[in-house]
Amino acid sequence: STRRPHHHHLFDSPLHGIAAAMSRAVLMVKRIARVSGYTLGAGAVGAAAAGGYLCATEPGAGRAARFWIRAGPIVLNYSMARYWAKDQEDRSARYEVLHERHAPDARRIIEELRGMFIKVAQVLSIRAEIVPETYRREFRKLQDSAPASRWEAIQDTLERDLGAPLGELFDHIDKEPLGSASIGQAHLVAWRGTQAVVKVQYPEAASNMRADFWCLETLLWLVGDADAGRITRQVREQFEIELDYAQEAVHLQGLYDALTGTPAGARFAGRVAIPRPIPELTAGAVIGMEYFPGPKLETVCMQRLEALGMNLKGKSLNDWFADKAGVGTASDSLGGQAAQSAAEPSSAVSKSSRLGTWLLRLVGIDFALRFLGATADVRLRWWRPSGSSSSDGVAATTAELRDTLRLILDVHGFQLFCCPFFNGDPHPGNILMLPDGRVGLIDFGQCKALSDEERAGLARLVLALSEPGAGEAAGSNARIAEAFAATGVRSVNSDEAFLSTLPRLMFCGLTPEMLDREKIRVVFRGDKVEHMPLHMIMAYRTSMLLRGLCLVLQENVSVAHAWRPWAEMWLREHVSSGAKSAAVGMAV
Repeated sequence: STRRPHHHHLFDSPLHGIAAAMSRAVLMVKRIARVSGYTLGAGAVGAAAAGGYLCATEPGAGRAARFWIRAGPIVLNYSMARYWAKDQEDRSARYEVLHERHAPDARRIIEELRGMFIKVAQVLSIRAEIVPETYRREFRKLQDSAPASRWEAIQDTLERDLGAPLGELFDHIDKEPLGSASIGQAHLVAWRGTQAVVKVQYPEAASNMRADFWCLETLLWLVGDADAGRITRQVREQFEIELDYAQEAVHLQGLYDALTGTPAGARFAGRVAIPRPIPELTAGAVIGMEYFPGPKLETVCMQRLEALGMNLKGKSLNDWFADKAGVGTASDSLGGQAAQSAAEPSSAVSKSSRLGTWLLRLVGIDFALRFLGATADVRLRWWRPSGSSSSDGVAATTAELRDTLRLILDVHGFQLFCCPFFNGDPHPGNILMLPDGRVGLIDFGQCKALSDEERAGLARLVLALSEPGAGEAAGSNARIAEAFAATGVRSVNSDEAFLSTLPRLMFCGLTPEMLDREKIRVVFRGDKVEHMPLHMIMAYRTSMLLRGLCLVLQENVSVAHAWRPWAEMWLREHVSSGAKSAAVGMAV
């Protein structure tokens, strides 16, 4: 059975551990001063010693200190602008100048400190409600990569939380990690005659997270608006889930049981796999699970992009997605960012040229994508990447990959409407092409449980978006806007055009209308998102990642259409007949 993480103050105030360490340091300095009798310099000695002791004993304090040493001048400039501003208009004008000057500085600071700063800044890059566009543009340039931790720290964590020396725990463990991220890394082990994986959280991950969020929340309060605190707390809650390895083990077990032990999950038998949890290797900051061999779908995607002549310039596919999603239109609203995410992949496919966009409108998006898919097939047939074989997934044809993509879309609809949790981070690095032909899903740190009310609202929105003829007709707009608002989303002006366009951009396939950037700009100038619940943000992220993956593999899909059968099934089984009739009436 799993145990809670050993750091019991994981989700306390970000200054809790820092304050405790400071108190210990001050007591230590007082004793030194009393014994030595040098009371005259006790204050100066105390400050220096407390600071040194704090940075040595509380990793997050050292990061916070480095952050504020670098960010202090930026904060001072904003504080001066606020003080000298004559009124709100003057303050906004002064801030705009400072945004242009300091946004690149903020990005460089984050790149230097890395860790949770990178992940949080990437999330904030799509939160137009609180982050100025200049900062969002810089944050979208960040690449999420992390060096492996020292082996000694990983060994100490394994032996402490699993309760035995490594020689007694495993027949063998690879010191070189299978992969590393900002909060932990995974190692392949031989255990009781079989291969397994242990995912280990870095000892300083929780402390760094608290310090990073405290720094970012303070900075956003200075440069943002009144909603900054609320939104950043919401983002923080999202990442606290990922730090809780005990809860991730629950996610893994729940999704494994749903896939392998329910009638709805039976349709994926032999086609989709989730690692079997290993309770004996799960405790504290360690999760044990079945090992899946095979290349990541990310590798397949990158090879196909390179076959089409697209240079990723050393970026991961996830970073490339983020970069491409950042160039677009309507950047003054959250909806604008959704529009960017929807429209920009087509620009990326056409190498961002005006001529390419015109041709897409002329020949059609689907035809253009199929032509590119056929081109990739031909090039990969004659140019196979070194080290690849016909069975490793890299040389799969477009038709084979389309079947895989449909399966991936289907299983995530199953998660949303039939499982206790759904994974909000299905990027291609978390999807494996197994040697037996199955698709393997890994990494369930970013999962969300949905209440019946949340699930019903999302199901009705999916139905409204996927009804035949749910185009730009006035009746369709009204139904979609009503269903979208019923999920808990609020906009400033409750504009119907905005509330019907945004969910189409979030969950539907590309259409010629989405390529009309001027039309999108007009819609999003008139309104912006005021509040979007966390479950909708995570559902949108899931849709964005899956649709972006499909576009990279030359397939234009509507996520709403793919999820419609699961939404219908959930409403049929969980909503009373009266409410069901109302839901169907609203969607038709």
